[in-house]
Amino acid sequence: MALFAAGCLLADWLAMRGIQQVPGSDIVRIQHLYQTNEGEIPMFGTSKIGSFCSPADMGLNAYNYGMTYASYEMTDVFLQIELAKHKNTPIIVELQHTDTGSLGDQSMFIPFVSDPRIRGLLTRFHALDWRYFVPGIRFFGYYDWILKNYLEARLGVSKTYQGYTEPVQLPPFDPAALHEAVEERLKISTGYFPNEDQNRRLIAHITQHPGRLFFLVVAPYHPSYYEHFQNEDKFEEYKAQLAGYTNVVVLDWGRMKYPADAFNDTLHLRQMYARDYSRKLGDKIREVLHQRNEQFPPEKAPSPTSAGRGT
Repeated sequence: MALFAAGCLLADWLAMRGIQQVPGSDIVRIQHLYQTNEGEIPMFGTSKIGSFCSPADMGLNAYNYGMTYASYEMTDVFLQIELAKHKNTPIIVELQHTDTGSLGDQSMFIPFVSDPRIRGLLTRFHALDWRYFVPGIRFFGYYDWILKNYLEARLGVSKTYQGYTEPVQLPPFDPAALHEAVEERLKISTGYFPNEDQNRRLIAHITQHPGRLFFLVVAPYHPSYYEHFQNEDKFEEYKAQLAGYTNVVVLDWGRMKYPADAFNDTLHLRQMYARDYSRKLGDKIREVLHQRNEQFPPEKAPSPTSAGRGT
C-alpha cells in the first residue's frame, strides 16, 4: 500500500513537472493569471480569442487566456481573479452571441480547487470530484494528455508567446473541409440567444471597476454564419447598452471583410488572416487608448455610467 501511495505521489509530481514545461498548457496559463502581471492586458474568451489574438502581432503587452469551448462561466471566474488585482490596464473580453455552455477540459482546474471561485465553477457544471483534492490520484485519466502535450512541446511542434500558441508548421488549407463546414452551417440557425444572468454579471464587473477599460470584441465569422442569424435587433440593443458605459468599447467585427477561403471553418480564421486581424485589433486598441488619454485626462475621468462608445 505504501509503495502504491509513493508511486501515485511520484506520478503526480512528474505530471506537474511535465505541465510546467508546456508554456501553452491551460494550467500554466491559469497559473499566470494568479500573478499580478503589472501593465499586461488580459484577453478572455473562447478559441476565437485563443487562435485569433496574437500579442506579438497586436504589438501590445497582452496575454491570451482564450480557451477552447470556454463558456462565459469560465470567463466570469477569470474576471473575478483579474479584477481582484490593483491594476488599471484594459481588459479584452470576447462578446459571444450564444454561450458555449461548456467547461472545456476540466483537468485544467485541478491544481486550483483550493480557490473557492474555481470550486464554485466546477460545482456549477457538476464537475467537482473529490479526488481533485488528493495529490497522487487527482490526475488519473489525464496522464496520457499530459504526456502528449509534454512531448509536443519538447519536439517543438508548436510555439507559445504570452499565452498564444501556434503550430510551427501550418497544416495545408483544406477547401473541401471548409466547404463541408459551410454546408453544415447553412442547415442550422445561429443568433443572439442571451443568458440574462451572465449579461448581468458582466455589467456588474464593468460598473464595479470603473478604472478598467473593457474592450468587448466580436471576432470575424465566416459569411455563412450570418445567413440564418436570429435576434440581431436584440444583440444591437445589448451592444448599445454596453457601449453606454464610459469604460466600455464595443468592437463588433463579426462581419469584417475577409474572403470566404480566409477561414479554416465557419468560426476560425486561417493563420495568416488571424495575424492580420491581430494587427488590426492592436491598432484599434492603441487608437482608442490615445483618444481616451486626450479626451479624459486622469483628473477629468468620467463616471462609468456616462455615455460610452461602440464601433
